[in-house]
Amino acid sequence: MTDTASRTVDDSVVAARRAVIDESGWGAPFRFIQVHNFTFWVVVLLFVSGASQTYRGFSSSAQAYTDSFAQGTVWFGLFAILFLWLFSRLDRYSSIPAKAKVVAFLFSGLVSTFAMAAINNDAFRSILAKTISLEFMQVWSAGATAPWSEEIVKMLPVVLLIGLAPRVMRCAFDGLIIGAIAGLGFQVFESVAYVYGSAAANFGQAEYGTKTLFIRTVMSTGHWTWSALCGAGLIYLIGRPAEAPRRAFGIALILWAMFLHWFWDSIGGISGGATWSIGLYIPLTLVCVGSFIWIYRHTVVKERDWARALLAAEVDRGVITAGELDAAVGSRKERKHFVKSQPNHRSTKHVLEATTDLADEIATAYANETPEVEQARAEIARLRG
Repeated sequence: MTDTASRTVDDSVVAARRAVIDESGWGAPFRFIQVHNFTFWVVVLLFVSGASQTYRGFSSSAQAYTDSFAQGTVWFGLFAILFLWLFSRLDRYSSIPAKAKVVAFLFSGLVSTFAMAAINNDAFRSILAKTISLEFMQVWSAGATAPWSEEIVKMLPVVLLIGLAPRVMRCAFDGLIIGAIAGLGFQVFESVAYVYGSAAANFGQAEYGTKTLFIRTVMSTGHWTWSALCGAGLIYLIGRPAEAPRRAFGIALILWAMFLHWFWDSIGGISGGATWSIGLYIPLTLVCVGSFIWIYRHTVVKERDWARALLAAEVDRGVITAGELDAAVGSRKERKHFVKSQPNHRSTKHVLEATTDLADEIATAYANETPEVEQARAEIARLRG
């Protein structure tokens, strides 16, 4: 092949890669401080409001119910770290910048939880008690209020990040991940409040907070699964540069999440408070997790296609094999099967991880040949031995 022909091939590879990078936003940076962006000032105003509300609620509780507050904060802090790690593992391709994830988590925890949902829920419960009856409010208010009130405010991080980082929020998968993180933030902050609230309602006895902590941990699949569905549904509803609108599908996802939330909060009323009703949370949990897995598999296909397009030329260069490419952009089951088929399982795992790192470097370099890209290729060769 002549130098001209080789350069033409290289140019075509660069052009194809850049088209993928532009479409996906892969490697796009995230800046929180944007003084010329109106969305930034909206976020700041809401953060100030939410943080002040949270501080007023937590500061007095931390002093009055120290044991329960500390217990809930430490436990659910570890819980948050575990799930944030899990979401980062799921967000393998065209990953959302960590700072954007932190903003989503804190916004939902500080603003959506206490500055919005709590105020709205209390007001609507009061309306139900006055317009229908106190008994109706006590039995049905959670199901009548939380599904729409809380799911709407948990979608706000998705909306605001579109305004702050339009190059990052490109497809339904991004809405899924940010929605899940927003739901996690809501759940963690709410759970801490429930832990010390249980102690406060029982003369400050910490063991009641411990019991609530256990229950909230076991029943921990609600908020993040529902808001993940809503986040993906919102992107399908409004559309993004890399995601054509599918409005009926998007609305269906949001309504399905709200229905699951309603059923979760209405089990006591539906069963008449029967003790056996606690068993209904088991199949409902499976449905919630199953719904998340289904929409994850549905939305991640686009991300895997982008990864394949970025890495395909590396097979031609001999950096990776076709089998390694298929495994690197495949499902967890496909990766596991490929690793088991190789003589050195550990080395193969590291090669697949390094292949994903190479895709990140190519995207960050905007398909240019940089020292970082060459280093990523060299690392694959070193790991293969």
